[in-house]
Amino acid sequence: MRKSVFRTLVMTGGLAASLAIGGHTSFAAGNDSLLGSNDGLLENVNILDSEDGLLNGLNIGGSDEESNTDANADADANVVNETVVDEENDSVMTKNGAEATSDVNANVEGEDESAEVNADTDAAVMNETTVEDDSATSKTEAGASQDVNAAVEGEDESAEVNADTEAGVMNETTYSEEDDSFTSKTEAGASQVVNAAVEGEDESAAVNADTEAGVMNETMYSEEDDSFTSMTEAGASQDVNAAVEGEDGSAAVNADTEAGVMNETTYSEEDDSFTSMTEAGASQDVNAAVEGEDGSAAVNAMTDAGIMNETMYNEEDDSYASTTSGNLASGLNASASDEENEVSADAMTDSNVWVMTEGSEENDSSKTSIGTESANGLVLGTMDKEDGDSSEVEAMNDTSVMTTVENSDDYSKFEANAANNLMLGAMTNDEDNESAATVMNAVNAGLWAESMDSEEEEYTSAGLNAGTDTALGFLSSDEDNESSLLSNLGVNADASYTRWENEESSDSEFNLGLSTDLGLNTMLQSDDEGFDLGL
Repeated sequence: MRKSVFRTLVMTGGLAASLAIGGHTSFAAGNDSLLGSNDGLLENVNILDSEDGLLNGLNIGGSDEESNTDANADADANVVNETVVDEENDSVMTKNGAEATSDVNANVEGEDESAEVNADTDAAVMNETTVEDDSATSKTEAGASQDVNAAVEGEDESAEVNADTEAGVMNETTYSEEDDSFTSKTEAGASQVVNAAVEGEDESAAVNADTEAGVMNETMYSEEDDSFTSMTEAGASQDVNAAVEGEDGSAAVNADTEAGVMNETTYSEEDDSFTSMTEAGASQDVNAAVEGEDGSAAVNAMTDAGIMNETMYNEEDDSYASTTSGNLASGLNASASDEENEVSADAMTDSNVWVMTEGSEENDSSKTSIGTESANGLVLGTMDKEDGDSSEVEAMNDTSVMTTVENSDDYSKFEANAANNLMLGAMTNDEDNESAATVMNAVNAGLWAESMDSEEEEYTSAGLNAGTDTALGFLSSDEDNESSLLSNLGVNADASYTRWENEESSDSEFNLGLSTDLGLNTMLQSDDEGFDLGL
């Protein structure tokens, strides 16, 4: 019977530790991951196998002369209650608390191997309530934590797992009858840290996972000035690191993820106003690197996303305003090298969009603006390590569009603008020659129309403009000569129409414009002579 008890205790502790990390290391330990048991660097390291692993030969909880087993369990619980009555101040304070702890240890020692499991658990809850005159305050806190450690050691290999988990919640509530106010604040959080490490004669591996999450809400209400405010925040983050090292190679993966959301709402019945602001964002950063005897590779990926909305309304003058914006950005960097060559690639994108609206029913006016911006880039490069030859290609593009519409009793306006900028470049460099070439093109266009109608005069105007600018550049140089060619061509056109009219007269005007810009510069220079031509 004693053998069964010890066997169950130790195996249950090992299973609990395995389950604690199993759900948090799946990112770094998939079928084709660095830690895969089929084709990874640790293909031949099976630390827990009962036939040929570290536990081979251990008689857990048995009476074998070559093994020794020990287990300890300790538990404690306390409850506290305290009540204080102050008749002079007409107040009552009550305090209640409870806590519990548990500590479990298990050890197995054999002739060539040993194993140990430690589990520590704490939990507590507390409430404090105070009542005085026309006010009351209540505060409640609760928390729990667990720490699990497991270790296995053998002649040639060792393994260790640590898992630490914490969680807590707090609420504080205050009420005052004198000024008819109420305040409540609630916070909750949880965190978990898991570390695992394996070491062998020729290879080692480690995995670390850190996870945190929290939420907070604060609510305030005052009946005296008829106001209400609520603020809520929530966030979560996770950081996962994995590394493998062997005699001939090493690999590492890092993943960092964050997300958050916030909302703040305010309402006042006294001035009939309402305000709400919401923000949300998320980001992820992943880094991976592999190094071997003859080559190495690295990949970095970054992604950010966010959205924001702010809304305001005032019933007193029937006005409102709202702004919504969003952003998405990502970047990717990759490089690889061996004894002879190195190649790299960098890509990025950044996009923004926004919508703004405002209006007043009292003034019978409104305005809306919509816009977007985006930027994209790509850089490719290669280098020969032996002779230093290198080449690079780059492309960048920016685009923006914006539209605005405005209306009122006697005025209206429409406006739209768009622009695009493109740049292409290439560069080569070797022992004898260096050359570079660039192409840049910019295009923009705009359109507008507005009108005003008052009792004495009418006004109407409309117009458009468009332009393009293109530039070419080339540069080449060696030990004896240097040459360059720069040219640009720009064309801009605009047209507008305007009309005025009143009771006595009317007039109209039409304008049309066209402009060009042409430039050319050529330069050739050598040790003996030089030539330069500009236009």
